[in-house]
Amino acid sequence: MKYSILGLSLMSALTAVAIASTGAIKNVDDEASLIAAFTAANSNSGISTIMFKHNATIQLTAPVIYTGTQPLKLVGNKTTIDGSAAGSFTLDGNLTAITSDGTLVFNTSANIDISNLTVANSATRGIVINVPGDADGEDISVNLYKVDILNSALYGLHIDDNADEFDDGTAGSAIGVDLRITRSSFIGNGTGAIDFDGIRVDERDEGDINATIISSQINGNGGDGIELDEAGNGGVYGTMVRVSMNGNGFYNETDLDDGFDIDEADAGGIEFSLVNVTVNDNKDEGLDFDEAGEGTAEVKLRRVSAQNNADEAIKIDEEDEGNIEITLSRVSVTGSGDDGIQFTELGEGKIEGKLIKITTSNNAKYGIKMEQWVFEDEASPAEEAGEVEIKKVILSGNGSGDEIATNNVTLK
Repeated sequence: MKYSILGLSLMSALTAVAIASTGAIKNVDDEASLIAAFTAANSNSGISTIMFKHNATIQLTAPVIYTGTQPLKLVGNKTTIDGSAAGSFTLDGNLTAITSDGTLVFNTSANIDISNLTVANSATRGIVINVPGDADGEDISVNLYKVDILNSALYGLHIDDNADEFDDGTAGSAIGVDLRITRSSFIGNGTGAIDFDGIRVDERDEGDINATIISSQINGNGGDGIELDEAGNGGVYGTMVRVSMNGNGFYNETDLDDGFDIDEADAGGIEFSLVNVTVNDNKDEGLDFDEAGEGTAEVKLRRVSAQNNADEAIKIDEEDEGNIEITLSRVSVTGSGDDGIQFTELGEGKIEGKLIKITTSNNAKYGIKMEQWVFEDEASPAEEAGEVEIKKVILSGNGSGDEIATNNVTLK
């Protein structure tokens, strides 16, 4: 029987793995040993850790796929995985990419923990977590620490809990997604086809998205820097601290994208806090939060800088039953291609909150616009006015004037 060189290497690596399988596989440093490690973890639930050699470089010729049921930890030790030859995609008639490939693929509802690893130049997606449709019980936890995902043709990181191939509909699993990212970067992804982001989470059916992102860079991606997309029974909750989302959204010139995009539909709301965050030079909105169905959009921004975004710098839309609840402090917005800050409440609900120490300048339209409607452009207000406290707010050089534009919102 004849074996390829890779096949012989894999057989040798599997033998070494079998000897070393005491819960951790160590010294992964090439494609054969990485495939062997994943193969062993897929078949042996006692393997919980895969450790790479320090500063290794691994060239892949195909995606590496995990299908185990146990939590898995990858300890990168500053290894770089090059996925430029791992997988492929095709384009349909609408120029939408179709693929199931990724450089590292995890088909599991078990927790995934990755540290000190770079995934670069992926031919499709960088890291993919596919949540099985029959998953139930505890939410899946994805924890990335010092992980860099660079120059993927499609998504950098994709967590997919959506049964639809094109991410439509509301069919998914009964669990949610807990995502934590620390000291990581997602740069230059989404440059091979339209609508692919640095980070994308698709959550459907039951369950929430909970996201915490600390001290990270999400810059220069062709689609959105990050998109959290939730539909079904569940909301989007999270925190960002010391994060940049700059220069995203340039790939599709006919439908440009945002720095940070949250889409929440059906039952459930948005509760998100951003502290010490920059959203500059994005080709559509800087921050774009859309909440529809039953639920409130509650957004807190502190020390946020949003400069030179091509559309609104900060936009919150809430539709149907629910409120917009805002607390903004020490926020600076300048050079937006539309309104600097825009809040729109459509349906039964109010705009409420505080704007403290806000500067909006040189935006193409209004510096700040807040509109509350039951039915858009109604002849007279059909519900009680919203109320927003204004303190130390400065507007200057805005194209539509330097007064806060309101409809059925009282400023105090």
